[in-house]
Amino acid sequence: MSMFPNRRVFLGGAAATIGLLAMRRLGRTVAQAPATANPEDQRRIEAAIPAKAFVTPRKPRRLLIFDLNVGYGGHGSIATANTAFTRMGAKTGAFETVVSRDPAVFESESLRQFDAVFFNNTVGNCFEDPALRQNLVEFVYSGGGLMGVHGTSVAFTKWPGAIEDWPEFGIMLGARGANHYESDEHVFIKLDDPTHPIVQPFGGDFDYRDEFFRVHEPYSRDRVRVLLSIDMDKTKVDSQPRGNTIRADNDYALAWVRGYGRGRVFYCGFAHNPYIFWDPKMLQFYLADRKSTRLNSSHTIQ
Repeated sequence: MSMFPNRRVFLGGAAATIGLLAMRRLGRTVAQAPATANPEDQRRIEAAIPAKAFVTPRKPRRLLIFDLNVGYGGHGSIATANTAFTRMGAKTGAFETVVSRDPAVFESESLRQFDAVFFNNTVGNCFEDPALRQNLVEFVYSGGGLMGVHGTSVAFTKWPGAIEDWPEFGIMLGARGANHYESDEHVFIKLDDPTHPIVQPFGGDFDYRDEFFRVHEPYSRDRVRVLLSIDMDKTKVDSQPRGNTIRADNDYALAWVRGYGRGRVFYCGFAHNPYIFWDPKMLQFYLADRKSTRLNSSHTIQ
């Protein structure tokens, strides 16, 4: 099943691109290596990684991390997320990780080698090729996993301005939008689904600082199973908004799961600041997602 015959692709302390040989098979070469955390942040991440996987995998899993930004400089947390997921997968044995920003990885020959795709803060129109977009839809719909964080809610939009270019991606992910307050906003967070296995690392409602998006259509609780949301009864908003941050229903979801065909989708808004990915509870949360959304289909909404 490996794209790399006779060798595994655990990437050690830093993420790496898909090998040039593999990319030449797809008729492309990698133009730029993906971002990795600096040595100090790598040490912080290493110290925070969970000791073991949430669920022992029945067979080896492969995770594709895609971190391309188009029309936007990219979040500082992209590097720490790449490193955290790469090291977390290797250390716990939960999954094998490949990191790329070349759209060629979504050609069918490549994509079929993976169990899940993580769009790591992918702001902007990642790729416009209709065939590559259809490959992604078919991958998830037929049983693959899809994960997005923070800026992924405006992936496949024309940036700046977040002009919609592929509505189906927003439907698949569960929401659109990137309106927010300050980048270290202090919010109180409630566990909307306290019995779900993914949220157990938090132990209950909590408060946190990050840049929290107020998402809009196609978001609806009829389509997604909300895990975490902002408790507006406790949260004080005292700064200027960037865009339309008001929802008439006062429903400000931050993380959810959903089904898309036979596939599993997870989105979480925590990921603007690099420190998210050396917070032990956040890493436990993200690691739990990589397994429980695949193995516990009863916890998703079609």
